[in-house]
Amino acid sequence: MIRLTQAALLARLSGKVIRWQPLMGALLVTGTVLVWTEPLTWKGALWPLRLIAVLLTLASVFVLDDAAANVVAPVPLPLWARTALRLGFALVWIVPVWGVSLLVLGPYLPAVWILWSTVELAGMLVVGLAGTVMLTRRGMREPGVAAAPSVVGGTLLIFVLPGPVAMLTLRPQDWTAAHLRWSLLLMAGLAALTWMSRDPVRRSTLTSQLAGSRNGLRVPGK
Repeated sequence: MIRLTQAALLARLSGKVIRWQPLMGALLVTGTVLVWTEPLTWKGALWPLRLIAVLLTLASVFVLDDAAANVVAPVPLPLWARTALRLGFALVWIVPVWGVSLLVLGPYLPAVWILWSTVELAGMLVVGLAGTVMLTRRGMREPGVAAAPSVVGGTLLIFVLPGPVAMLTLRPQDWTAAHLRWSLLLMAGLAALTWMSRDPVRRSTLTSQLAGSRNGLRVPGK
């Protein structure tokens, strides 16, 4: 069981060393977008909301940068707990910022787009964080620096996907299929994030056990 004192120590250390500058920058730009946006149609409200989703994702990939990783690594907690708590710092500010964005722009959108735009944000965020955790596991000292351009590139790729596989479509007949693809992306990102957050010792032990089982099934002389 994770002790509350250990979790509190981890939270205190993480809060001091996490890069808050990208988060503050995204917050300022988001506020500017919300103040300056005067949507005349629902499409005019949707694109600023999507821009905010990209900004939130970009800022969040910096929460696992080296300063945080070096300080919190000695805390006697499993890797998944350390990773989950640091990612939780991103959610602490993303949830209220996204909620305010929906309150401001939501009245201009069809009701279903409140849910679908949130699914788009969740898909971007989870995939971006999964990529950041993967870079961290490979020893990169500042994964956010590499993950942020990847988020921008991935967003541009999604933006130019053609009609049959479009994910940022505005055509009503394609909405359901597009957000089914977003849901699949979200589930794949969650699976990758969960796997990459496992303790490497447990993973190597499991691999050794499987290899030993295969060796034990070998027939002598063959």
